[in-house]
This record gives sequence, C-alpha cells and structure tokens, in this order.
Amino acid sequence: MKELEQLKDMYKQTFDSEAGQKVLRDLEARCNWRALSYVAGDANATAFEEGKRGVILHIHNMLTEE
Repeated sequence: MKELEQLKDMYKQTFDSEAGQKVLRDLEARCNWRALSYVAGDANATAFEEGKRGVILHIHNMLTEE
C-alpha cells in the first residue's frame, strides 16, 4: 500500500506544475476525456479510442483518489 501512495504522490508532483498541467490538458484533448469514443460501425476503432480514454481516466484517478 505504501508503494501505491508513493506512486500517487509522484503523479501529483508530475501534474501539479505549470508544465504538467499543460501536458495534462493536451492528453485530455487527445484521449477523449470529455468526448465520445464510439466510432460508428468500427468496433476495433472504438476499442482503440476507449483504450486512450482509459489512460486519462487512470491519471485522473491517481490524482484524485485518497
């Protein structure tokens, strides 16, 4: 459990800086943070887009979960 808390702290250190915030905003835009990831008629493309979205969701979870 201590390792997880240390890792969360590293995420916070990375994304709390001005540069980290800019990178986070860029990742949000590229990884479907607030957009649909569904691609009509293409299950593989939808799965790919959901994979990208999973990354940004993980980052946000690491930054907000206690």
